[in-house]
Amino acid sequence: KTKINGKRYYRVSEVCKMVGIFKNTLYNWERKGKIPKADRDPMSGWRLYSPEDIEIIKRLSGRGE
Repeated sequence: KTKINGKRYYRVSEVCKMVGIFKNTLYNWERKGKIPKADRDPMSGWRLYSPEDIEIIKRLSGRGE
């Protein structure tokens, strides 16, 4: 977990583990516009997903409520 300006974000590997999908699936969904473009860590450039993004990803994967 990463915090930026007090908001919690999750890295790609964390999201994939939580949702049960592969990294390539996540990247493909982002590229095709099925999920919002990830925010980027200003220092490392890593993709960061908010809890709201994760809910969208869970619904798309069929693992949401």
